[in-house]
Amino acid sequence: MYDSFAELIEPVKTASLSTAVLTVWASFVCVSAAADFQVTTQIFRGNARIPAVTYQTVFHGTKVYDVVTTPPRQATIIDYDSGQITLLDPQRQVKLTLTTQNVLQHSAYFKSHANFPEGPLWTFLRDPKFEANYNQQNQVLKLAGDPLTYEADLTPIRDQPTVDAYSRFCDWSSQLNFICAGSDLPQARIELNNQIRAKGAVPAEVRKTIRHADPTKSISLRSTHEYRWELQEEDAQLIQSIEADLANAKAVSFDEYVKPAFVTAQK
Repeated sequence: MYDSFAELIEPVKTASLSTAVLTVWASFVCVSAAADFQVTTQIFRGNARIPAVTYQTVFHGTKVYDVVTTPPRQATIIDYDSGQITLLDPQRQVKLTLTTQNVLQHSAYFKSHANFPEGPLWTFLRDPKFEANYNQQNQVLKLAGDPLTYEADLTPIRDQPTVDAYSRFCDWSSQLNFICAGSDLPQARIELNNQIRAKGAVPAEVRKTIRHADPTKSISLRSTHEYRWELQEEDAQLIQSIEADLANAKAVSFDEYVKPAFVTAQK
C-alpha cells in the first residue's frame, strides 16, 4: 500500500492530533453522495519516462478500492459505511483491518515518538507554511515553501461531491502511508489536497520539488492522474478480484502487516 499520490506526502511533528488530522477525520464521517468513477495514477521519479508505480483507484458507492498494479500488487479498501480501512497484501495472503480511530491514534503516536532526522526539510515539515498562488487562466496551483514546493495542474469539475470524494481519499492515503509504509508525515500533502478541493477541482498532474544545498541531492517527483467518470467492466472485474483476495487472506496484527512494509520501503 504505497501511495496514490504516494511519494507526494510531507511531514510535521506534534504530540497531539493537528488541525489537518482532524480535517481527515471530518472528511471520513461527512460523506456526501458522489458518482462512481475511476482514476489511474502514475508516479515518476525525476525525468523518468517510465512510471515507478502505477495505481488503479475505483470509487464505487461508499467504498474505494486503491490497487497498486505495479508488482508486487497491494490494495487498500476504504469502507466509509463501516468506518474501516483494510490493507491487503495478496502476495503474502494477509490483510489488516483498521478503524478510522486506529489510524488517527497510530498517526498521533508516531508523530510524537518517532525520531525524525534533522535538516532544513524536516524543520520546515514540522510546521509547513506555504505561499499559495493560483493561475486561474492556466489552472495551475503552486504551493511554495522552503525547501519544498508543490505545483499542480488542475481540472475543475462541476460535481463537488466527486471533488470531495477524491480529496477525502487522498487525505486518508496520506495518513496510511505514514503509519504503514514508512512515508513522510502527511500534513503538507493534506494542505495541498485542501487547496485543490477548495478550487472545485481534481489534479491532472502534481509536481513536487525538494531543493537541497547540493543540487545533486535535490529531488523531483511527478504524478499524473487520468479520470474515467463511468465505471467499465474491467473495473467490476478488479473489484471482484480484490474481494476474492480479501476472502482468501489471513487477518494479522498491525505489527505483522506493517513491519515487512517498512523493510520494503527502505530498500
